[in-house]
Amino acid sequence: MGGAAILALLWLGWQVAQRLVILHPSRQTGVTPRDLGLPFAEHWLNAPAGGGTRAGRVHVWWLPDAQPAAPAVLYLHGNESTLSTDIGLMLALRRAGFSVMAIDYRGYGESALRLPSETSVYTDAGLAWTHFLNLTPNASRHLLYGHSLGSAIAIDLAGRAPRLDGLIVDGAFTSAADVGRAMTASWLPLASLLRQRFLSKEKVDDLKVPQLFIHCTQDEVIPVELGLQLYGLSRAPKRQLLIEGGDHDNCYRAAPARWTAALRRMGGLQASVAPLQP
Repeated sequence: MGGAAILALLWLGWQVAQRLVILHPSRQTGVTPRDLGLPFAEHWLNAPAGGGTRAGRVHVWWLPDAQPAAPAVLYLHGNESTLSTDIGLMLALRRAGFSVMAIDYRGYGESALRLPSETSVYTDAGLAWTHFLNLTPNASRHLLYGHSLGSAIAIDLAGRAPRLDGLIVDGAFTSAADVGRAMTASWLPLASLLRQRFLSKEKVDDLKVPQLFIHCTQDEVIPVELGLQLYGLSRAPKRQLLIEGGDHDNCYRAAPARWTAALRRMGGLQASVAPLQP
């Protein structure tokens, strides 16, 4: 095998490794809202090929509020997560007074078994938004909630989503390269080496919709400093909810009353509601 072929294989391996590490697809399944006594529906969306990912189905959970006019939120989870792993946060949104739709991107949960890419998760989120609007024609507000890697997907979607009334990001970051440097060494040239970039810092200042930034100060995955930097770049009407302590996956449980009040404010609901149980 010639030197050029070896270099090509190494480059291909590097691209695949990025997708595996940064997007970290998970096939975890388990508990559903029905197991917890909450009615819900399962839908399937057909996503096209693109971004190095083949066509396939996207799995949807739909948890409607009893009132058709209730504010509605599309929830986008992060890497190494699925609908089942994040069911607690979805149920917290539902209990706060929202209709909730959530998806597993291709490569995650029960969705098509594919190697996801930055392009494919953006595509899946866009399909989900169209379906979400069809499910919620009478909702008083349409919101996006992105957690962790889902925050970058939500920020990208917010730049092109019609009828969007607000954006909520939880454990957000500036770019994949910045997270990588925070986890390894600040001198690494990751911005030049990564193809899966998730450049939220180059997109957030163009967004005009109201925004809520949530971060736990003891987040062990995404340093709170990256969330603060991203918040500073936003020029839209915005609020910040910094929660002392907590962790990356369960920040909403660290200060449930404050989290609930902030979410209800974004949804145009009265802030007073019984707090979630930590």
